[in-house]
Amino acid sequence: MKKWIGVVASLLMVAGQAQASLISTTFSSNNGQAGNMFDVINLIGDVTVTGFDLNLDDGTHTIEVYTKSGSYSGFDTTPGAWSLISTGSVVSSGVNVATFFDVTDFVLSGFATTALYITADSTAMNYTNGSSEGSVYADNGELQILEGLGKAYSFDSSFSPRVWNGTIYYQEGGLSSTPTPAPAPATLLLLGLGLAGIASVKKRK
Repeated sequence: MKKWIGVVASLLMVAGQAQASLISTTFSSNNGQAGNMFDVINLIGDVTVTGFDLNLDDGTHTIEVYTKSGSYSGFDTTPGAWSLISTGSVVSSGVNVATFFDVTDFVLSGFATTALYITADSTAMNYTNGSSEGSVYADNGELQILEGLGKAYSFDSSFSPRVWNGTIYYQEGGLSSTPTPAPAPATLLLLGLGLAGIASVKKRK
């Protein structure tokens, strides 16, 4: 029996390691436009971004996600400096409520600054007026999200300073080392109990 308890404990440990990390800013908007442009500083090694929560107006919206190595500063109206990472349609959960966007996975290089530009194809992105462009707004010890710009679609007028409203979901490691999602802990527990039950039956036989 002790052997099977150990197996279950190991499975639960693996499941915990495979869970994504996250960093959030706020969902208390007082302004909005089409999108936000901001810098993310990676304080650890490479991480793979797997999704975002966004603050969107009601309705269905097309989202575009761009990245740029280094800061956005000086490149906020230069489309050629940016790489389009992902585009897709989402149905908003409502203003100041998190709406998940399943972005195409991409890497934030370790110990480096990466600029992100997340925009809708209409004035659907809600954000918050900031206090100082480039200042750290959110810090979880692994990533920092800085105050940036509000943007008119797509690389048009800029509004500063603005705080992106959202969450970044990520996992440590590059694309090739992104762990396969593990079964939920409850599922693993049931599996372990089942194995333990089988072992008990065999022992009684």
